[in-house]
Amino acid sequence: MFKRALVLSGLMLSAAAFAQVKNPGTYLSAGVGDWATFDPAYCYDLLCGEVLMNTLETLVFFDGTSTSKFVPLLAAEVPTKANGGISADGKTYTFKLRKGLKFSDGSPLTAQDVEYSLERQLVASTDSGASVLLAEPLLGTTDPIRKGGKIGYDAIDRAIETRGDDTVIFKLAKPFSPFLSVLATPYFAIYSKNDAVKAGEWSGTARDWEKFNNLPDADSKFIKRPPLGSGPFVLERYDQGKNVVLRRNGNYWRAPAKLERVILQQVPDETTRIQLLRNGDVDSASVTRPQLETVSKLPGIRVVDNLPSLSLNGVFMNRRIDGTGTNYLGSGKLDGRGIPSNFFADKNLRKAFAYSFDYGTYLRDVFQNKARQQNVPIIYGLPAHNSTAPKYQFNKAAAERYFKAAWDGKVWENGFVLPVFYNTGNTNRQRAMEIFKRNIESINPKFKIEVRELQFSQLSAQRRSGQVTMWAGNWSGDYADPHNFIFPFYHSQGTFGSQQRFKNDRLDELIERAAAETELKARTQLYNQIQRIGFDEVVGIPLYQDVGYVAMRDWVKGRVLNPVFAGDYYYTISK
Repeated sequence: MFKRALVLSGLMLSAAAFAQVKNPGTYLSAGVGDWATFDPAYCYDLLCGEVLMNTLETLVFFDGTSTSKFVPLLAAEVPTKANGGISADGKTYTFKLRKGLKFSDGSPLTAQDVEYSLERQLVASTDSGASVLLAEPLLGTTDPIRKGGKIGYDAIDRAIETRGDDTVIFKLAKPFSPFLSVLATPYFAIYSKNDAVKAGEWSGTARDWEKFNNLPDADSKFIKRPPLGSGPFVLERYDQGKNVVLRRNGNYWRAPAKLERVILQQVPDETTRIQLLRNGDVDSASVTRPQLETVSKLPGIRVVDNLPSLSLNGVFMNRRIDGTGTNYLGSGKLDGRGIPSNFFADKNLRKAFAYSFDYGTYLRDVFQNKARQQNVPIIYGLPAHNSTAPKYQFNKAAAERYFKAAWDGKVWENGFVLPVFYNTGNTNRQRAMEIFKRNIESINPKFKIEVRELQFSQLSAQRRSGQVTMWAGNWSGDYADPHNFIFPFYHSQGTFGSQQRFKNDRLDELIERAAAETELKARTQLYNQIQRIGFDEVVGIPLYQDVGYVAMRDWVKGRVLNPVFAGDYYYTISK
């Protein structure tokens, strides 16, 4: 403790000696994670996605800080119905490529490279990758593609076609409004077909597609280097578990990046990261919120807080619990010694839980009021977000009224013993469950809540198998569209809908209609209707939206903080 206090007090020293910009042509960042792969077919996280975003490129890109507007990148223009890029029925998207595109080795980038890159995502369809995001609009499925399954290579081949060397045509299974948002994510970046084939990857034909379907991560040829891309940087060096070094692409088709190099460092110790930032030895650093106030007071440091994060945390209630192999149901009856498997099938009970949570105290004590209460899925920063959407309030009288109505009075009369779960080490989720326990047990002494922890992998497996009763969880957006939140929370085939054994045919139909609707006003009306139904049904209890922040040296210029994908795009940055 003494050593830590000494270091932190030293952080407050005058920064006059560090006023001059260090390493002016190099951007250095200190983070906490490592890089598991650089293969777009296997990448599905921020760290690898950040490297891909800077070494490869997508057809369209985010427009500054907007979550709903796009600018052309490899494409000559963003397709619309007005310019003929989107067909009248919304099922065909045509992209014309820019002239003069080239990869970092100087070879031309063509429509065939686009076709190969995105078809390889679907062919690979890895358990660890993001292929399902592309399979939903193009193939009409949210399930991975598997050899011997209903959807094979012919469907993949028909979904993406080329005309000449500069035109790519996507044929959607059905209209899908978020399609451009999906294509803007770094997992669907474009790379050289020749480079991939020479490296030993899929040939690009039906001949060997099954051989490359759902291979283990270790079989990828691009674990330690990205495929040949067209981005503003190239990977110069990767020291596994330590550093990624990016070098400016000398063959870039646009004006060259202002930075000569970007060095991403893994620095597990937070005190060390803060010291590096204070000394000017790094330009940005990962800092936990408890240390943010201290860091913000350091001379030469700029903190940008209150950034909307595309992440939603909540509590979920299984309506058909599988008691096989666990003791979670106790007696299995409403006799005060357990719960029945369909305990949460009663809407009155779910409402009672929703009114038992002290939202204000939780957000104040855990997040210093920096997080937002959010009880419906379409969070702040997304198109169709409704600032007047309904919210639950902590109301013990209302909770008591609904508890008394639940199960025709049997819940109130007999009581229950209910285990609830959070993943080991997640203190924020632990605190949420403890608030439920304290408040619910204070309403009726016959109510017993047991707060239990499970390792994340174990909790995830039990959620999928339907064994968990009630648990705390999180959804982080894959792309910035309401569908990517409404579907997992409310649709019967979505992540949380299926894990809660919830099905509402009307909601499913409305959700699918909203995804196909291309006009924002009409979509918004549908989503407002969907959220009213979901809120009334208490399809889980969304609790709060995370708020992001960054800490950097004040000499950093041009850092665009887009909430869609939290990694940095270094092309715009200078010092």
